[in-house]
Amino acid sequence: MKKFFLFAAAAMASVTLFAHTLNNPVGTDGRYIVKYDCAAGQFAAANDMELDETFVFAVDVTGTWLENWLKDTPTAEGASRGVAINKWTSRGDVNGDTNRLKRIDGNIWGMTVNYAQIATADFSESLKKDSILYVYAQIFGFEYTDDNPGAGWWMWADQEVATTQADGSDCLFTFAPYTGEKTSAELYADDFEDGDIYGFEVTGYAAPCVDLGDAVETVKANKASSKFVENGMIVIMHNGVKYNALGVEVK
Repeated sequence: MKKFFLFAAAAMASVTLFAHTLNNPVGTDGRYIVKYDCAAGQFAAANDMELDETFVFAVDVTGTWLENWLKDTPTAEGASRGVAINKWTSRGDVNGDTNRLKRIDGNIWGMTVNYAQIATADFSESLKKDSILYVYAQIFGFEYTDDNPGAGWWMWADQEVATTQADGSDCLFTFAPYTGEKTSAELYADDFEDGDIYGFEVTGYAAPCVDLGDAVETVKANKASSKFVENGMIVIMHNGVKYNALGVEVK
């Protein structure tokens, strides 16, 4: 399968922690920066990724209840503890098997992900010029063994089940306005040496900071098209523009 690379600028800011917040830097929009620069070993300066662009998503649980919870003895016999994410968007749900994160470094956990590829909802409206997708989430703990990737699940350590977002914000993060010029090639976990992520190999989802190989970050001419039915008519979405089966643009 095609390989590709991504890059990110680097900047870090401190934030005051409240319940169900993270230690991620906060962007100028008041929401968390979740894009991670693996080469620099720190968060990017902004969430400049688009909906169908592959990037490394990361959370920093330093100073949260999860930091100490991860160090405690697991409840399930022989299990290890990890961090997971329950996520949904302003346009619908995403694949529920893409929620286990892996440790990047210290208290930073993440995944390599492409939201357009893991989507179970119809994201066609979000693949239009200037569209912005809002992402909501709950960050929680889980336990796993070699034989059972969900030996302990939805573990909150007596915490209230609530959404995870920066103080005063309305969601975890948003993507950059869609231009259709940052489409990434399709990926699978088994494309990479460290591809397996707790037994799940899902399209658009892999371990964080995998070697993405040699490819082009911005793909214009070879952007994948999607086909769906709308108002009883077959519609093809290509580069953010809708066409009917005869190739005529649909307004």
